[in-house]
Formats: sequence, structure tokens, C-alpha cells
Amino acid sequence: MKFLLVASLGLFAGAFWNPVQAQARLSGIIIGQQAPEVAMPDPAGDTLRLSELRGHIVLLDFWASWCRPCRLENPNLRATYHTFKDSLFRDADGFRVFSVSLDRAGGGAAWKKAIEQDQLDWPWHVGAVKSGINSAANTYQVRFIPTNVLIDAEGKVLGMDLHGTDLDHALEALLEHDPGKVAELKKQRDQAEKEAAKAERKRKRKEKK
Repeated sequence: MKFLLVASLGLFAGAFWNPVQAQARLSGIIIGQQAPEVAMPDPAGDTLRLSELRGHIVLLDFWASWCRPCRLENPNLRATYHTFKDSLFRDADGFRVFSVSLDRAGGGAAWKKAIEQDQLDWPWHVGAVKSGINSAANTYQVRFIPTNVLIDAEGKVLGMDLHGTDLDHALEALLEHDPGKVAELKKQRDQAEKEAAKAERKRKRKEKK
């Protein structure tokens, strides 16, 4: 079982502590450090940044279309995403997945097809299918895939190489359970959504002028 989380946060949830196994897959980072920035192109060629997801619990997921274990894991990851994406966490609003493809140069078509086939319906997908130089994989020193990094709302590394029920248990441990705080968080989210909708209407009015 692959499950590694910060001990001081009390997030073990009965899982097995296995730092050696996780570190073998991701040797470029350690628990508790600030997650290095990832800035890479999405399938359309636009640059997406990991830091744009601050405020959320984020899973930085490394995979590839040619990686059979990755493809077998994708249905589990998709289920986890839909279970937790709108959840209220302590000090975080919702769960996001930021996927980094290790598809090689020229592998754009296979990458896009895999995203569609596996129904990976979150918008944060990046890869290096044009240059072939995967800066994220190099920075995090990814040695095997699938692997991932769990990141808190402030951008710090909470865990590494979490899959299936291990990932679910980690996210469950981060949920806010106090009814009063949950109600306040819902109120804040509703207000933020109203303000965002208002800003969008204002932007569209300006475009029409």
C-alpha cells in the first residue's frame, strides 16, 4: 500500500507509512516543502500553471497515454475527482486534479485521445508533446508512473504516490466536519460564486459596447 502523509497533520487514517516506496518514484521533492511550480502547455497550446489552483486541494498527477498501469488507474482517479471536487475541506475549497502527461514528442494525438477515452473531464491537462522536454517531470524527478503529489491550499506537499482508496482516505481526512464551519464555508462559496457571476455579466456587457 502506498500512502505517505505529514505526520503532524494526523492524516494517517490507518494507512501504512512507506516513505521509501514513494520517494523512489518522486525523488525531487519531500513532504512539507512548497510544491515547485509547473507551467506547461495544455492540448490547445495554452500555458497552464499549477499555482493557479491555490486555495484548493490539488493532486498533481503524472501519467501517459502509453502507460497501461496509468490507464487502468484513470477510472479510479476520475471517480475520486467527482466525489471530492466540490467538497469543503479545512482551509481549502474543493479538490482539483492537475495532470501532467509524459507522452513524448509527437504524441499529441495519442494524449488527446486518451483524455477523451478515459473521460478525464477536468480542464487541467499539460504535456510536452511538442518539445519533448517535460520540465515538470524533470523538476519532480519522476522515475516511475503512475505517481502523484497531493498539495494543500497553500501549495505545500502533503503526500506522494497516493492511489485508489489511499487517496480517498487522505482526502476524507482533510474534510471539514464541524457543522458550523461547514455552513460558513458554504456561505462563503455561494457569495464568491455570486460575485464571479456578476463580474462575468459585467465583462460581457463591456464586450457588447
